[in-house]
Amino acid sequence: MAFELDIEQTGDAAIIRPRGDLDLDTTAEFYEALRKLSGNKSVTSATLELEGVESLHSTAIAAMSLGGEMFADAGKRLSIGNLRPEHADALRMMPAHLGRQSSKDQRGFFERIGDATVAGWEELLKLNELAFDAVTVGALSLIGKRKMPKGSIIEQAVLMGVDAFPIVALLAFLLGLILAFQSAYQLQQFGANIYVANLVGISMVREFGPLVTGIVLSGRTGSAIAAELGTMTVQEEVDALKTMGLDPLIFLVLPRVTALMMVQPMLTLMADFIGIFGGMVIGTSLLDLSANSYLEQSIQAIQIGDFFNGLSKSVVFASIIAFTGSYTGLNIKGGASGVGIATTRAVVSSIFLIIFADSLFTMATTISAFM
Repeated sequence: MAFELDIEQTGDAAIIRPRGDLDLDTTAEFYEALRKLSGNKSVTSATLELEGVESLHSTAIAAMSLGGEMFADAGKRLSIGNLRPEHADALRMMPAHLGRQSSKDQRGFFERIGDATVAGWEELLKLNELAFDAVTVGALSLIGKRKMPKGSIIEQAVLMGVDAFPIVALLAFLLGLILAFQSAYQLQQFGANIYVANLVGISMVREFGPLVTGIVLSGRTGSAIAAELGTMTVQEEVDALKTMGLDPLIFLVLPRVTALMMVQPMLTLMADFIGIFGGMVIGTSLLDLSANSYLEQSIQAIQIGDFFNGLSKSVVFASIIAFTGSYTGLNIKGGASGVGIATTRAVVSSIFLIIFADSLFTMATTISAFM
């Protein structure tokens, strides 16, 4: 029987009536008709009336499956009507694209922004709840009501602090070099080479020392906390602790938070001095400054309040890294793939929160200086 294809459109609905044999030779015409209808803006739904089809080749089944996918992606619907019983078994093997609505996100831009904001706010509230519980448990441990595992803080401090020192020191030294290079290029024009020491010293102590240390530890320590606790959650080790009546906060979270809040200010202080040394290398080698004059100028420029400002930032950054890593690790979803997702979330979230907190610190100190 010769193949015929009739398409009837009533309003925004179309009826497709193929007749004859849908075989290897006629499927191309059939598929092209489906493709054009899926792109027709005046059509929102279509029905395949297959009562006139004599034989149904596998290529035609594939064409119908792809057509259903094209309709769904366009936000339209393609369905089948009057199916012959002898074709039903063949069509049941087809991927379920027919009748499927669009899987694309149909929300508007502002709706997506709003949903993301609400979801982020809910996550932040849960993170604050974890931090509050950990602080409560920490207070109880100080008065002897709870006890952390012996040596757990020292063990974590070595992993987080001592092992991180080389990379933090290298980055701080390079940052000091960069700051000195950039400032020297401008200050040389005014014969103010000595003020390179002021710029490098204050920048390192107030901003870049805490910031570069926080970002390095976010990628190094925050990811390690999330991966370790996430693996323990997936393997149900955290549930086992709860079953035995042991609090995961006191055994898993608090030692890591305490250790990081101890070592990060120390790393920040070392990063400050190493960054200043990096600036001194440029000052003495390229700007004809003596080491004594550079150090004396740095001492005059940097106040004790600048060190306090930077160290207070480092404590806040440490709490952000530790609590974010712990929260994402303990609230992991999925199996092994979820560990990778949680690790990525921990790093990205902690870096964002660190920069956000740093901007608040900077605004607060700057505004108070002008008042």
